[in-house]
Amino acid sequence: MLDESILADLNEPQREAVAHRDGPLLVLAGPGSGKTRVITSRAAHLVRSGVAARNILAITFTNKAADEMKKRIEALGVARGMWVYTFHALGVRLLREFGPLGRVEPGFTIYDAADQKRLVKRAMEFCRISPDMAKPESLQAAISRAKNELRPPAELLEGGKWFEERMVGRVYEAYEQLLHEHNAVDFDDLLMRVALVLRGHAEITERLNIRFQYVLIDEYQDTNHAQYLIAKYLSKHHHNICATGDPDQSIYGWRGADLSNILEFEHDYPEAKIVRLEQNYRSCGAILKAASKLISSNARRKHKELWSKRPEGKPVRCVEFDTGGVEAEHIAETIERLHSGGRSYNDCAVFYRINALSRGIEESLRLRGIPYRVARGTEFYNRKEIKDTLAYLRVVVNPLDEISLLRIINTPPRGIGARTILRLRDHAAECGEPLMQTLRSAAQIPTLKKAAITRVAKFVEIIERIAAYAAGPVADAVSHALAIGGLEADLRRDLESGGEDRLANVQELVTGAKAYDDETESPSLQDFLHRVSLVSDQDAIDESQGVVLLMTLHAAKGLEFPIVFIAGLEQGILPHERSLRERGGADLEEERRLLFVGITRAMDELRLSHVRERYMRGSPMPRSVSQFVGELPDDAVVFESRRTHARSSRPAEHSDGFVPLDDQLGPDDIAPRRRAGRSPRSAFGDEPVFSPDDPTGRAIAAATDSPYRSWKAGTLLQHPRYGVGTLLWLRPSPGQTRAAIQFAGHGEKVFILERAPVSKLERGA
Repeated sequence: MLDESILADLNEPQREAVAHRDGPLLVLAGPGSGKTRVITSRAAHLVRSGVAARNILAITFTNKAADEMKKRIEALGVARGMWVYTFHALGVRLLREFGPLGRVEPGFTIYDAADQKRLVKRAMEFCRISPDMAKPESLQAAISRAKNELRPPAELLEGGKWFEERMVGRVYEAYEQLLHEHNAVDFDDLLMRVALVLRGHAEITERLNIRFQYVLIDEYQDTNHAQYLIAKYLSKHHHNICATGDPDQSIYGWRGADLSNILEFEHDYPEAKIVRLEQNYRSCGAILKAASKLISSNARRKHKELWSKRPEGKPVRCVEFDTGGVEAEHIAETIERLHSGGRSYNDCAVFYRINALSRGIEESLRLRGIPYRVARGTEFYNRKEIKDTLAYLRVVVNPLDEISLLRIINTPPRGIGARTILRLRDHAAECGEPLMQTLRSAAQIPTLKKAAITRVAKFVEIIERIAAYAAGPVADAVSHALAIGGLEADLRRDLESGGEDRLANVQELVTGAKAYDDETESPSLQDFLHRVSLVSDQDAIDESQGVVLLMTLHAAKGLEFPIVFIAGLEQGILPHERSLRERGGADLEEERRLLFVGITRAMDELRLSHVRERYMRGSPMPRSVSQFVGELPDDAVVFESRRTHARSSRPAEHSDGFVPLDDQLGPDDIAPRRRAGRSPRSAFGDEPVFSPDDPTGRAIAAATDSPYRSWKAGTLLQHPRYGVGTLLWLRPSPGQTRAAIQFAGHGEKVFILERAPVSKLERGA
């Protein structure tokens, strides 16, 4: 029976998705199409139609999305008890329940990236592999890839064709043994171990299929192989799986996401119902036109026609600047002007492909007194004083956690030096016992001096005193860890040298623990530690703070802002240089999807920018405009040049059509000057084709017989000597058509096209 109160105000495709009852369902949801509303309404509708809330599992990708989903479901009047988790949080919950099958015991620790790196280094030492042979970061990434693909160490050791693969297998094997000894898991284990339990234990899969009769998965396009298997096994018997996503917004291939999971959903579930959500409620028409035209260049996608009832709005602006500094200053000046005109600072967001671009933008905002925040959610929990405090609590919950134990044994300093620690670790290794157990019996170690034994005993007493508060409110445990462990007193002694901020940070941790106690149905120290281990960058983003938000394009996923700036649309940055080296084109398509995601975050205004020169790795580097700029539509985007540098010398001519760098004309040399009563002459007149409305020469229009009429800024060209390059500007003239082309590794070159071996690189070539 349909519940019209829940279906009210939904458009027809949304109603169709919400009302679907049994069997697989794929909801292809374009950006801003209300997919979160569809998922929450569908969950509420299932409950209203007789399904118990506890029999519904909703999975999403970020804590923020999960929290929003919970609030919306409760607002619809649905009883509590529904399972709403991120994939990783679900993994934690199931590992607590079926831990021994996943080779973990109660109280297990979740190691973050820094802890994982330390453990990889330990594993390398065990395998006698020096950092000269392999970087720990590279081995860590290789182990992560193997886990996402559910490949055990033995597969790499026995099936590896190359020495490097077998070396990864050896380190991977040692790394897994260390995790087991420490009763710890990494982030990949939260998925891999659950997937392996489901695959290897049919009775567990059957039990969970009875528990979760309906499975709803958001952002299905971002699932990796392990997540795909978890979803498959949790709906194996009833097939009541609802996958919501958009292939055009798949941007996490670098961390294992497999676009095929959503593209081949109908192959996995031939009986699946497909619903397309194409009406966009977020962006104005011009922004949608730009996004749709851009993404149409991708081959691996499912076609959708995005449309909106919103007006066309202001055209997208794409501006070229001389340098990154000028670009940053223009962004700050524009935000200041918008704020003076009545816009709130939190209406504005600045996106970029790489973090290195944020520094100049931050500096320009600071100079103008514009409040801003860089979205780095994990930053708080990566601060030393926070990690120190949490390490005390982790040792209390999991005494086998040697990484955390070694972090705090002499923090703050208590006279337990490196030599004493080495002797303790050697003794533990010889006896085959956990390090904490060795500390408890330190008096029996003959190589330790009496003073060292006394200090170790005092440390053990500290841990036991903190442990007395572990079963009570989490905020009390955090407070007593700070006091008993000596961290708070140490920070207070250090107030004059920056300790004030660090003291405020640990006090904020206590506040966060108190909020957790108040808001959680069954709070526990173990659950609190697991939650803070799963914090992501997006969890720190609060669009209502009254500040300009700066973030990477990856962090922008799932957000929306009235005004968006995207900086750095340059070849090698966006698309990233790695994608340009990849032959199959998959990486380049992901970079295009990343820009598509950034564009579709904008509601009212979108401003894109690129520069001709940018400081990279401490040196000024020439840049060429991103090929994606050439894929944007003329009828929705205004292209503008704000370059100021110009050369006055006339270029010399050479037999191969090349004009030497010192004599090159820049586009400003030939930029139009509006004169009263005059309009620009034709393409083959004395003046250039560029019109006042087209200062960059994007459209090479006038003469019908010009062989270069279709060439635009951003067109990819090829030269037998310099390779593939990007057209920067073009000046048509009879037999003397000059063009500036930016080549990777060779910089900018100017040619006379009639005499140069330059040709257009056709799509797919």
